Amino acid sequence: SKSYLELNRDVNELAIEIGLSTQEREMALELFHERGLIFHLTATEALRNIVVIKPQWLITALAKVIRDSSVHVDLREFREAGLGEDVTELFEEGIASRDILEYLWKHDQIDFFIDLMKRTMLMSEYGSSGNFFIPSLLHDKHESCDIFSCIFDFSETFLPHGLFQRLVCLCMEYVSRGKARNDSFIVYKNFARFERFRG
Repeated sequence: SKSYLELNRDVNELAIEIGLSTQEREMALELFHERGLIFHLTATEALRNIVVIKPQWLITALAKVIRDSSVHVDLREFREAGLGEDVTELFEEGIASRDILEYLWKHDQIDFFIDLMKRTMLMSEYGSSGNFFIPSLLHDKHESCDIFSCIFDFSETFLPHGLFQRLVCLCMEYVSRGKARNDSFIVYKNFARFERFRG
C-alpha cells in the first residue's frame, strides 16, 4: 500500500473519477491537511506534488538522516557504497552531500525531502557546493565565549528543543546566499557565530 500520492497523477485521477473541479480538489486537500488526515505542503513544486497519506513514511525517512550515529549507523555499509567520506562528514560535521541523502532515502522523492527539511528549518543550503547543513547532527559543544555584536542568551529561560538548530539553519542560509562571509562561521551543538560583510 502506498505511503503517498502524487498530485499530478494519483490525486488528479481520483478527483476526476469523483467529479471534483481543480478548485474543489485544492479545497479538499487543504481541509484534509488541516484536520490531520493527510500531510500536504504547497510552498514548492516538489512539496506540492506529494500528498502524504502515511505520516510514518515521513518520520522513517527523516530518521534515516537525523539519528544517533553511534547507535544507528553501520559505517561498513556506507564505505561499501563509496560514501565513507560522506557519512563521516554528515555525522561529525552535520554536512550532507546530495549523494548520501539519495542513498539514505533510496532515491525516492529526494527533492521532496530536501524541500521539507529546508522549509521546516531542519536543514539549510551549505555554500555553493550543493551540500546541506543539518545542525541537529552536531556533537561538539563550545566551552568559551568571545565578544559578539549580537547575542541570543537563553541560559536564564526555557528554549524549546530544536529552536537553536532552526536559528542556525536561517543563519547558514544567509551565508549560502552570499550575504555573510562563508569563511567566518563557527558552529557547535550549543553555539554559533556568523559574521556579516562590513558595509
